Amino acid sequence: METLRYVFLVVHLFGFAAIMGGLFYQLRGKDPVTGGYMVTSTVVQLVTGAGLIWTRTSLDLPVDDAKMGVKLGLDVLIAAVALAGMRTKQAWAFYGVGVLTAATVVVAVAWT
Repeated sequence: METLRYVFLVVHLFGFAAIMGGLFYQLRGKDPVTGGYMVTSTVVQLVTGAGLIWTRTSLDLPVDDAKMGVKLGLDVLIAAVALAGMRTKQAWAFYGVGVLTAATVVVAVAWT
């Protein structure tokens, strides 16, 4: 079960890297738009985050329910904004995904 937790953790970090790497790559262009990779990466984040919570609970490791609730809410919001941006091709959604993803990282790292 510990190995599965580490697999979920690594894939969770890959999902974050895909979102932020795509954002930085898109910033090089003149008209940054939200792509399908953002929606896919957000789904990866949601699934692996749930898997991390499940494995931690199964191993009797502590889980901060309030923190996980905030992170879940932010991930769902990121998915909604990314999907809206992919359909409308507007810049506000692109920057919104970036800000919300950064907020998720701050919650993950700074909330103790």
